[in-house]
Amino acid sequence: MPCFLEEKTYKNVVLGGTFDKIHNGHKIFLSEAVLRCTEKLSIGVTDTNMLSAKLLWELIEPCSTRISNLRNFLEDIDSTITYNVVAINDMYGPTKYDSTFNMIVVSEETKRGGDKVNEMREKNNLSKLDIHVVKLISEENHKSYEENKISSKNKVLKPYIIGLTGGIASGKSSVAKKLQKLGAALVNCDKIAHDLYQPGKKCFDMIVETFGSCILKPDGFIDRKALGNIVFNDQTQLNKLNNIVWPVILEEAKKEINHFHTKGFDIIVMEAAVLIQAKWQHECHEIWTCIIPQEEAIRRVVERNGLTEVDAKLRIQAQPSNVEQINEANVVICSLWSHNVTEEQVEKAWNELMAFLTNQVKI
Repeated sequence: MPCFLEEKTYKNVVLGGTFDKIHNGHKIFLSEAVLRCTEKLSIGVTDTNMLSAKLLWELIEPCSTRISNLRNFLEDIDSTITYNVVAINDMYGPTKYDSTFNMIVVSEETKRGGDKVNEMREKNNLSKLDIHVVKLISEENHKSYEENKISSKNKVLKPYIIGLTGGIASGKSSVAKKLQKLGAALVNCDKIAHDLYQPGKKCFDMIVETFGSCILKPDGFIDRKALGNIVFNDQTQLNKLNNIVWPVILEEAKKEINHFHTKGFDIIVMEAAVLIQAKWQHECHEIWTCIIPQEEAIRRVVERNGLTEVDAKLRIQAQPSNVEQINEANVVICSLWSHNVTEEQVEKAWNELMAFLTNQVKI
């Protein structure tokens, strides 16, 4: 008869990770730990300060959410075990001081982390942990960095307005063009704002009166670079400018939306870099936001706008952060990679919107 060897079990098992949006790999990893634990399973969940080095860390769920999801999943596997799920601020967590641990579970990628834990424990005069390595099978359809965030939508009223926003150099204009090709009309609030700065336009006199003739070029037009140097270095001055132009931009945008609707467009994109700061979210059915890591944004702004790295950083920091943008968004698109990858993200979100709108019509 064949002889089957039982897997060794341990009273106290420990493991750690990010555990964002629990997927099949996480489930295998956690289940392996539960199978080898008889009494207490401790799990360290990486807190926010440990995630900033990760690409698109802003898309990761809050630590409290990840902890709650882990508890629910583990209780469903085996409710007889005690689960200690805690936030950790370094790679060691409780392993650097808890003498009750017997074994640590790691993946092939993080085996070196298990060795480092034992090195730390040895320095602290604690017993080394047995290390169990879990070989994880990658999911065929999993795209590591592509993320779309879609929430429930309100009852549809026509025209259906997509508010498209994002920080400087985030790729929102490219996304807007893709949406136009898919059949949406486009209202460009940045272009509206640019036009309002022209002599004879609604905001021109108020801007010159507020900031002085020093912002004018010899030809009588507003020197946007000179104005930018004033407002992007002084929040009070920026607020003055925004209070002048934002209400007028929205007024003109609504006129364009109505115009496109009369032309037969039922889906209209309102592209606005300031959408969140100006609190125009409620003018839209849903918000799409474009993000890129800050380092890439700085690189693009320096290259595209000819600014110094310091000035580029100042302009970026004057905007809502990626986290703030994401918190307001129904759809998140990252333009960090190739044109084709961005296009795939846009088409996926568009197709989901079309399916939603079609179902609303049927209802």
